[in-house]
Amino acid sequence: MKSLIAIAALLGATGVLAAPPHLSEGVLVDEHGMTLYAYAGKGTPDATACEGTCELNFPPAIADKHDTPDGSLTLVSTQTGERQWAYRGHRLYHGRMDKKPGDRHADGLNKVWYPVRP
Repeated sequence: MKSLIAIAALLGATGVLAAPPHLSEGVLVDEHGMTLYAYAGKGTPDATACEGTCELNFPPAIADKHDTPDGSLTLVSTQTGERQWAYRGHRLYHGRMDKKPGDRHADGLNKVWYPVRP
């Protein structure tokens, strides 16, 4: 039993069990059911990357090394060399203010942050 728990912990630590974004209750969510957001303001972080204070509140949705693009879900490189999920060319971000699956506290924040609704 201890071996099984250790193997499960190792797999979780390496992200092997991570899943690409998927649809839940009409919005894209991550493998934990947390809402994913896109930025829709002028000078969007899509052009370069969401950095600084923006990244503190809206960290990028980073893909696992085993994840592969699928249809409208693509992978784009970050400035740090990681792969970030994007939907129809819009980079995907987590909202730090969301605490549990289904939360959408950043919906409409500053009229530029929105959950991705395919």
